[in-house]
Amino acid sequence: MGKSSKVFIVLLIAAVAILMFIGSTSYRQIKALGESSEMVAHTLRVETEIHRLFSQYTWLQSEVYETNLLKTATIHRDFEAQKDSIADTFDGLVQLTADNRNHQQNLKKARVLQEELYGILPRIVDTQNDPYVENTAIETLNTTMKALQTIKFNMLNEVASLLKKYKEAHHSNVFLTPLMTLLLGIFALCVFLIAFWRLNNERKETKRTQKFLESILETSKNVISYFEPVRDASGKIIDFNMAYHHKNIHDVLEKSKPPREGRLLSKAFPQHFENGVFEHFVKCIEENQNQNFEKQYDFGEKRFWYDTTTTKLDKGILITSRDTTSERIALDSLSKSKELLEKRNLELLDNRAFLGNILKSISNVVIHLKSIRNDEGTIVDFELLFVNDAINNITGDIPEEVKHQRASKLYPSIFTSGVFEKLVSCIEERQQVDYETHFEKNGNKRWFQATAIKLNDGVTVTTRDITEEKVKSERLQVLNDQLSVQNSIFKDAEGVADIGSYVWYLDTGDASISDNFYRILGHEPNSFEITFEMYRKFVHPDDLELYDRLGEETTAKGSSNVHSYRIIAKDGQVKHLFLNGRTTERMGRPVSLGVVQDITESVLADQELRVKNEALERSNAELRSFNRVASHDLQEPMRKIQLFVSRISEAEQDRLSEKGKVYFEKVSSAANRMQTLIKYLLAYSRLNKKKDDFSKVSLHEIVTKVLDDLEERIAETGVEITVDKLPKINAIPFQIDQLLGNLVSNAIKYRSLTEPARIVIDCKKLPRNKVPGDFDKKKEYYYRLSVIDNGIGFDNAHAQKIFGLFERLHQRDEYSGTGIGLAICKKIAENHDGYIIAESEKGKGSTFCVYLPV
Repeated sequence: MGKSSKVFIVLLIAAVAILMFIGSTSYRQIKALGESSEMVAHTLRVETEIHRLFSQYTWLQSEVYETNLLKTATIHRDFEAQKDSIADTFDGLVQLTADNRNHQQNLKKARVLQEELYGILPRIVDTQNDPYVENTAIETLNTTMKALQTIKFNMLNEVASLLKKYKEAHHSNVFLTPLMTLLLGIFALCVFLIAFWRLNNERKETKRTQKFLESILETSKNVISYFEPVRDASGKIIDFNMAYHHKNIHDVLEKSKPPREGRLLSKAFPQHFENGVFEHFVKCIEENQNQNFEKQYDFGEKRFWYDTTTTKLDKGILITSRDTTSERIALDSLSKSKELLEKRNLELLDNRAFLGNILKSISNVVIHLKSIRNDEGTIVDFELLFVNDAINNITGDIPEEVKHQRASKLYPSIFTSGVFEKLVSCIEERQQVDYETHFEKNGNKRWFQATAIKLNDGVTVTTRDITEEKVKSERLQVLNDQLSVQNSIFKDAEGVADIGSYVWYLDTGDASISDNFYRILGHEPNSFEITFEMYRKFVHPDDLELYDRLGEETTAKGSSNVHSYRIIAKDGQVKHLFLNGRTTERMGRPVSLGVVQDITESVLADQELRVKNEALERSNAELRSFNRVASHDLQEPMRKIQLFVSRISEAEQDRLSEKGKVYFEKVSSAANRMQTLIKYLLAYSRLNKKKDDFSKVSLHEIVTKVLDDLEERIAETGVEITVDKLPKINAIPFQIDQLLGNLVSNAIKYRSLTEPARIVIDCKKLPRNKVPGDFDKKKEYYYRLSVIDNGIGFDNAHAQKIFGLFERLHQRDEYSGTGIGLAICKKIAENHDGYIIAESEKGKGSTFCVYLPV
């Protein structure tokens, strides 16, 4: 059956499958139509219930306003009745939206606000005689109602989105159901008719082909058979059944006396189980390898030869045998003639004068060796009877001096290199033997191509120097191996780098691409032939204009400015490719050679980076807005609070009770702390990193300035401060000043109260591999600036926590502070591409280390 027949059988089956598919598809689409209609109706019910629920909330609000204005007391009775109605509506809406996560979350928020509403409404009615409380409750009511209106707006937006989606699905199902059924039905009918017509034609063509093959077999002189294996219980082949044989088999059977009986091979041709033919048949089936062999058959007093070829076909083997008896007879006659010729050659060899004149002019070494046998008749050595003068150029031997000597004495290496066995094989099997051998003298190795021919009970060997050819061959093999390794490395490199290569013939548009290029497209290597136009179907529709311009410019000018475009791989994935090629000539044809690289991850990473940069810009804008608010809108009220507290304290100090004085002190302290906190927050938010702000600064000068600023606290606390030799670094001066000021100030604040307080400031230069911390270490060396104290210390488990905003390890009544100082230190270190860590133990002091790049 031809390939086209199989194709149309598949099409016929496909047509039947499509007809079945139409029924199931129509059912599914009608079902989907009903479901989409139900979903539209369901969504409309949800929308109605949302409006009903939130209108009930609005009714409650209006009733409260009416009660408040008219000063009536009917709200309680109506309120309880409305709560029951709201509960019923709310529960119904929860059930209707059970499958919508967004609705459920909004209803949870609405339930919380509903409970707040229930708590607010009675307070408004019951506190009509207290205007302040009443106004506060009404403001809270307005806020709650605004929140409920926001939830209503979100839920209605969600309903509108779902309603649009379900309407589109409903419209699609209404439009596609009859159209798809009609088109699929027409297509299936056409395919069915075409397939039936082609199958009928194929059947007629197959019948004609079968008659043609039968006519060929009738005229063939070969014996053609088809055998099927016979297996035992274990599956082992034990015989063959002669399922088919050409009529010529009868000619073979007539040669065999007595005639064979039965269809089993063991009955018809038992010789096949003795001469190895059966094993060839078994090997052909089990290893699926064609077998070719020539065997002799004795039929009566005559001997026949057949050349046989076997091929596995389906579950059996196809056997073609050709009678080669006449050819064998001719070969035997030729062999006898060859022996006669060898005898005459030996006679010529004995005529030394005649042979010498011929061989002296030959550059190849010609040597004749006579075999030496032991008592069992086995060849154990050779006697050299003749060698021409060319031997002198190789071994340095003189022909007349080495005659009649044994080969084992003259050339012992032939017994270890395998040459001796080849010469014996030439004599015993009466066949010419070709082989390669080498000879070494004074460290110089020379290679020879040798041909051995049997002559009487000896062998004549002719050698040709192939040293130069051997060296070139070995060099070529080395180059081929290197090229193979390079190709393998290149293929591996393509896979690792996610690149592919191509060759594009500009005159015809034909192309070839590498294995990894196929994989980038989502296909197996060499799974299809590729051309410039065929590859176009992979290009993203939006980039087709770019791709066409690439082809036009490269064909016209040999290059193009188009270096990247998108493709759609087999699995539907959109990939970004970067192209780099050059134009040259190959066998007289213009070609473009180049590589493409899948840069999808890089492009997506760039897009993600742009999104993050935009988010960062928005965050920075918000931070700048906060700075403006903090610098004026927050500090101005605090300054007024401090001013009025001070004036009241001065004017009313004598009339205040002791408790009032304490309260005023706490208000003043809280205001001062709030102002300090705002100042530190502003300092933290304004810390930034600009290249222009960096300069060469002396750490020693900055430490000296910091100690001068803290001179009064140092004198008051009696802290002993030791400063090591400090280097100059590239930094932002005022930030390093702030960093050291915070660290030294903290060391003084948390000093030891049981022993003399000490602070050590030192700096050391360290290589990158000695710097701890998980941060981007861009420099080879870093300075470690350390502030070490013997103060109260802290639990080292909090070593990371203390650098967070507003993080404190002590109560405010124990130690003052805002919890921002160390956060500022961390941000300053990061602004300098550095890192800060802390190590401490309770009661044994703390060490703060800042790592700054050299």
